[in-house]
Amino acid sequence: MPAPIRTSHAVVASPPQGDLPVGALSRRTTLSGLAGLAVPASGMRAPGLEFGRTYTSRGRSLSSLRNMFGVNVVTSTASGPYGQRETVLRALKDLGAVWIRSRIHTGNKGQVAFVNQLAANGIKTNGLIDLPGKRDTPEALVALVASSMPGAMMSLEGPNEWNLQGGSDWVAELVSHQTRLWNAAKANPATRNLAVVGPALGMRTGYAEFGNRSSIMDWGNIHLYTGGYVPGYRTDDVLRDERTVCGSKPIIVTETGWHNASDWHGPHYYTPEDVAGIYAPRLWLEYFIRDVPKLAIYELCDNPAGRNLREHHFGLLRGDLSRKPAFQSFANMNAIMLKTARHRGPSGAPLTFSVRSGPSDLRSALLAGNNGAFLLFLWRSNASIYDPVSRRRLTPQPATATIEWESPRRVTRYSPARSATSTQSEVTKRSSVTLGGELQILEIRPV
Repeated sequence: MPAPIRTSHAVVASPPQGDLPVGALSRRTTLSGLAGLAVPASGMRAPGLEFGRTYTSRGRSLSSLRNMFGVNVVTSTASGPYGQRETVLRALKDLGAVWIRSRIHTGNKGQVAFVNQLAANGIKTNGLIDLPGKRDTPEALVALVASSMPGAMMSLEGPNEWNLQGGSDWVAELVSHQTRLWNAAKANPATRNLAVVGPALGMRTGYAEFGNRSSIMDWGNIHLYTGGYVPGYRTDDVLRDERTVCGSKPIIVTETGWHNASDWHGPHYYTPEDVAGIYAPRLWLEYFIRDVPKLAIYELCDNPAGRNLREHHFGLLRGDLSRKPAFQSFANMNAIMLKTARHRGPSGAPLTFSVRSGPSDLRSALLAGNNGAFLLFLWRSNASIYDPVSRRRLTPQPATATIEWESPRRVTRYSPARSATSTQSEVTKRSSVTLGGELQILEIRPV
């Protein structure tokens, strides 16, 4: 598409966040803002369509969206929810995950076997290395990958949030550890073509201190959780800050998502399961329109051992492996995209259309299959359905987007937060879509 019109931005004030505990794989990135309002962060300039303008576009490849999606998975244990590996594999397939993020260890044959099994099913692994000072050195882990699972890996990632754990010398320690990972990976013929992912920094801090380390990473890396606020909140600020570290390199997201621990009343607010289910498709697309190539939800499975611990309730699956609404929304997205991709037809001409009217916060993404079909994703960036501070449900005022097609098209509608089944199909030259908090999908085919 032609470059979108840029809308104005709003400034928000953030209340104090308080201190948070430190863990190994954290979900601590707390977001605060104006209660109940889906307001962009300071300095954010969000993309939008120009109403009345005619667009002619081939869209982006449908595979570019599908190839983004990943999940954090523990692959090193044979017990608990993650130990039920066939169920885990089936869940990953239903989600359409093409990659996972998992900490790798030496001396764990079961992990090696499972990572290779995932790869045989089309799911590669971003291997998170251990922290400075631990037994598993960068060199040992690169040697493990090279000897036991080179074809199973997508990438190798530096230490997790060491700025929160490393003390006063964390910068020097992190630079040393990341440099060792880079040197070991690039020196080994079996791993030199794997992407080396920069270390994620925790709590949205440490970027200036860490400085530009683009010479020891192929991809930058962020963690960002919305804490019950709308998808996209603070995303532009954190991506901008990571540019201090990675320069012009691509930036991936290795942790994002929600916790559903209703008994938790501290910082990093609770998000009800059904709210996360509505927001899930929007989260994915908010990163897509910002050209983020890889996105990993934290995490696949809850830990059934800790009812009151927020750290145990970030899963897309509950501790008994039943599926939460966010899991089903992502799975519905996958099913809808697969349905479009499997349709047989010739590669078509570009799609010509104009958005005649719509809300000021309308966002869109046009994707093309290789069969003449398009998927148009439509959502509202500021449509908030939940106030995480008061735990109050919100009902955004519905708004209608009206789209005119140059010629009659078969338009089929989907709402992935509800179902993978279409809600309507018609041949038309004009489509009106009512938007609240849910993302809507239009599949557009020639007649």
